[in-house]
Amino acid sequence: MSSRVKLLDETTEAPIDEPMPLDCSLKWISSSEDKVNALVDIFFTQTAYTKCVEHTASHLDNEVGGVLVGELRVDSQRNRSYIVIQDIIPALFTAASGTHVTFTHDTLVDLNKHLENDHPGKRIVGWYHSHPRLGVFLSGHDVWIQKHLFSDSTQVALVVDPEYDQAGFFCWQDDQVLDPARYVGFYELSDFGDESIVEWNNLSPLVEEFSAQDNEGGEK
Repeated sequence: MSSRVKLLDETTEAPIDEPMPLDCSLKWISSSEDKVNALVDIFFTQTAYTKCVEHTASHLDNEVGGVLVGELRVDSQRNRSYIVIQDIIPALFTAASGTHVTFTHDTLVDLNKHLENDHPGKRIVGWYHSHPRLGVFLSGHDVWIQKHLFSDSTQVALVVDPEYDQAGFFCWQDDQVLDPARYVGFYELSDFGDESIVEWNNLSPLVEEFSAQDNEGGEK
């Protein structure tokens, strides 16, 4: 693992002030949802979800990974930060096996290039990688990556087991706590269809009712 090239964009731009788009989202929760005090809520567009599923299922013998691209927003009415994952950038030039994936120096250079050229105005809001037939957790190596390359309190780690159709997000909590065993779900943000497309069987949909006032001004 190389950390000489900064993977994360060091933007100083303030978060976008916008109400959470709850009226066009479906919340998916994990069995440990109430045990994780995540510092951000996560909105995952259907487009980005589809790309992530396709990439993590493309290799079942070795782990693959990449970064999550989107926006950091704040809902001032709720006094709550949230991220919107709008796309992914698959990581190339990695060193990988069936139990780990490492972002090399060339990987970091390539990710920065694609972020600047293909996603102007966006930021890296986290990273993802696969755990074929291993389950959903953060290994010691994964924790190292999160602490050294994704240390911002609003950045998340997504682990996907494409063999078992399971996944979960690992988030920073107060006092820089990162629980490697407990994960949360996300809000599925509709951007191309009204029907849910999520197939991760370890997450359950949560149907909630929100008033029009709560969602006034919300956008995709």
